[in-house]
Amino acid sequence: MSPGAAVSKEQKRNPSARAQNDTMSPAAAVSKEQNIMDIKERITHQASELFFRNGIRSVTMNDVADALGISKRTLYEHFSNKEELLVHCIQQRQQDNIKKMEEIAQQASNPVDVIHRHFRHNVILIRDTHPNFARDLEKLHPAIWNDVIVTMIKRRDEKTMLLIHDGMKQGYFRNDTDPEIATKLLFAHVDLLNDTNVFPLDRFSRTDLFRHIVIGFLRSLATEKGLKEIDKLFYKSEYEEYVH
Repeated sequence: MSPGAAVSKEQKRNPSARAQNDTMSPAAAVSKEQNIMDIKERITHQASELFFRNGIRSVTMNDVADALGISKRTLYEHFSNKEELLVHCIQQRQQDNIKKMEEIAQQASNPVDVIHRHFRHNVILIRDTHPNFARDLEKLHPAIWNDVIVTMIKRRDEKTMLLIHDGMKQGYFRNDTDPEIATKLLFAHVDLLNDTNVFPLDRFSRTDLFRHIVIGFLRSLATEKGLKEIDKLFYKSEYEEYVH
């Protein structure tokens, strides 16, 4: 008789022994939890690429499973539906952006430099995001928009107003600037990037439009000191070649 058979009979005779044998060791439990986290991370990464690049409407759970090479059953074990997965992807994108913003704040030498670094980072995001993403999110998933996006927009606006205040204090922006009005005007213009009636995609580059919006915004606020910094960063920088 093999040892495995003996164990099997013992488990049948003694349920408590079977339960004890089935209990994972702490190391095994940690390993299983880590494996689950790794799978969820892979799913989130792949789904984010699909949602942001192709648009929310066109991506199904089948598409995500196929792209990962996993079964739909495995996908649904981690995310119960498309909306739950979408929320997770958006929250992960926001966490990544917050880390990037903290990194920028530490590296930049002044408020104009901060905005320039934000610009460079967002050019990449704009290139990789479908123009209908925000519109479809608000229309098709209003709960996510109201619960997640509205909070993100509020935080974004507050950070921008503080940045404008800093620019005024340091002499880069005019003292008669109203930070709240300036912030609202900036993002009202940024929202036009997704309006294909105003800016058809076959005629206008979204990254080029974004560049015009940001530079126009900065120049409208800038002092002479600020204009010099804008010219140095936006017109003489080696990093601007990829924008066009």
